[in-house]
Amino acid sequence: MDLNTDIRFLAAKMCSAAALAGFLTLPALANDSTAELSAGGLQLVRTEAIQLVSEDLFVSADAVRVTYHFINTADSPITTIVAFPLPPIDAVVPEEMNIVLPDSGSPNFVDFAVTVDGAAVTPSIEERATALGIDRTAVLRNLGLPLNPIADGLYDRLQKLSDEDKAELKRLGLVTIDPYSVEATWKLETTFYWEQTFPPGREVVVEHGYKPVVGFSFFGDYVLHDPGYKAKYCIDNDFDRAARKKLAAVAGTDFPYLQEKRISYILTTANNWSGPIGKFRLTVDKGDPQALVSFCGTGVTKVSPTRFEMTATDFMPDKDLDILIAAPSSQN
Repeated sequence: MDLNTDIRFLAAKMCSAAALAGFLTLPALANDSTAELSAGGLQLVRTEAIQLVSEDLFVSADAVRVTYHFINTADSPITTIVAFPLPPIDAVVPEEMNIVLPDSGSPNFVDFAVTVDGAAVTPSIEERATALGIDRTAVLRNLGLPLNPIADGLYDRLQKLSDEDKAELKRLGLVTIDPYSVEATWKLETTFYWEQTFPPGREVVVEHGYKPVVGFSFFGDYVLHDPGYKAKYCIDNDFDRAARKKLAAVAGTDFPYLQEKRISYILTTANNWSGPIGKFRLTVDKGDPQALVSFCGTGVTKVSPTRFEMTATDFMPDKDLDILIAAPSSQN
């Protein structure tokens, strides 16, 4: 399959247990599920003069790192906004907010960091909490509440609000109230941004990294019978056979599953500058040499016991990246 059409990865690393929607036949596991959140790369105000010479993308369950080489093809400097949107935290359905943030107590909950030509940049931060599409950031701040709807301690702080404040938050769509609890139901959107000047005719190197918000699951043979799941992660026959062999090895034990992590990366943000990416390289690190790995694409090379690379020229991504990680459990 063509790289520009569909890039999907399967990799593996040991992780905490969780269950996917496809695992609904296993109700005992459902409460252990955590979800992944999609993040991606940088976004620029679109201009035909700024071209992306190359992009080097590294993805693992522990870190995402990206190096860009930009060039301004105009005759004069261009100063523009460069932005990095964090994954939105959408608690409209609170019971679906079972996610694990790398640093839930910080506005920078994925530990985003950026350098330009080797020098650290301190970006500005924009935070926006909405309910029903209406900005209610000021309402939450006036009550001294964190903007993150799954922040540590928020549940207790909501319970301690006055009945009047609770009723007002409910009226605005910011919470749901039942006889036993008050639950946040707003959405947080966070963006880091800065002004960047691109001199004419000179490459500018921008590097950034963050910790992905990873989903966790149990991995059993029921996954291998799910067509949607197999299609999403490009599970092929080789992976199927290897997974069944590893599952057979743990059958009858106290933990007859593999452990799974899922990572989502938004590749299509690369379409907001002039033309395709001149040279694109993607490295996926599966973390554990004993892990299984499979992915769609062409020209894939194994470069170490845990790393696989693929490259492309004049790359125009039209789909985002989903990575499945599954490995033998430490519980066996």
